[in-house]
Amino acid sequence: MKRIDLSGLLRPGRSWFPWFCLTAVLFTACNTTTGSPTAVPPTIIIAVVNSPTHTAVPPTATVTHTPTPTSTSTPTAVPPTPTLTPTPPHLLTPTPVHLLTPTPIPTLVNGLILEDILIMDEATRQHVRAIYQQGQALGRNPHAFSKLGDSGAMTGYYLTRFDYPPHYTLGDYAYLQPVITHFRKSFQRYGVAVVIGISSWHVLDPARNNPAWCTPEEHMLACEIRLHNPSILLIRLGTNDQSSAAVLQRNLRRIVTFAIEKGVVPVLATKADRFELEYDSNNAAIRELAAEMHIPLWDFDRVAATLPNHGLLPDQVHLSHSDRNDYTDPATFTKGYPMNDLTALFVLQEILAVIAAEGDSMEGDGRLEIGD
Repeated sequence: MKRIDLSGLLRPGRSWFPWFCLTAVLFTACNTTTGSPTAVPPTIIIAVVNSPTHTAVPPTATVTHTPTPTSTSTPTAVPPTPTLTPTPPHLLTPTPVHLLTPTPIPTLVNGLILEDILIMDEATRQHVRAIYQQGQALGRNPHAFSKLGDSGAMTGYYLTRFDYPPHYTLGDYAYLQPVITHFRKSFQRYGVAVVIGISSWHVLDPARNNPAWCTPEEHMLACEIRLHNPSILLIRLGTNDQSSAAVLQRNLRRIVTFAIEKGVVPVLATKADRFELEYDSNNAAIRELAAEMHIPLWDFDRVAATLPNHGLLPDQVHLSHSDRNDYTDPATFTKGYPMNDLTALFVLQEILAVIAAEGDSMEGDGRLEIGD
């Protein structure tokens, strides 16, 4: 396996009628995105917005030196008869205790740290390394990732801008540019595993594939892996799974298992919508499955909780967006898709770091520079 050097750098109703209405609403909302699934990269025409960057200059501390008083003494005559005066006991002055101020943990975005966004314990890290190693033996492309999802992923707002430099400005996150370069052309790709209105049970059904790209016996995920040969798979499903969380979890388990068998690292993502009302059962099922199978969890729902309207448009289905992914503009940090895209970079960067840890322990001279 090649080494990686990072130095360059988740119920049925009691009657059919409410659910009929909901299905109609979802169908209408999901069809607001035009176009059909295609492996051809999207073309986005977006106005460029430039925002000045204001750099705060910290005040310079001024130290005032207080002069030390100089002791003066006057010679005193020795008394003829010395008088002994008892010396008072020395009072112990307590030494002040300097409390250590804990070093603040740096936040990545909107007050969240990496552990809030990406859940990946040591067992999961080891599993990621094993899957990746198997994938490299099968010839997976270390520079490619694929998307699996519904209409929320089949839009020019979902990750595509990172393949169009005029449409993003990283600002303080410029250190993520090597990740963008490393996976170039995967961001703009929709692929054949992104389909409007799909639910988890559609994914492994060959009848739901794209006949223009896939063979009759292939389901969409097998077809996407054959066409794009990814090493990582970003899975965003659950919005259209309205039967039960148990069914969603069962279907996701099959999807994750298939990806692992093919040597593709699966990443499960939680969703921002609340179609299960206050129960939020689908996200709970996604989190539980990620922990059970030791799969990276991209907990985007935690990020959405920091955004107005949970990062959603008024339709309560699709994420809000901005004209550009301009991370020097504070308004960008209030929108769903720009925060989705930024946190996706955090996830990809950390997975590369985990793989690099594996590479450091391997023998051989093969090296893969991030961004080459």
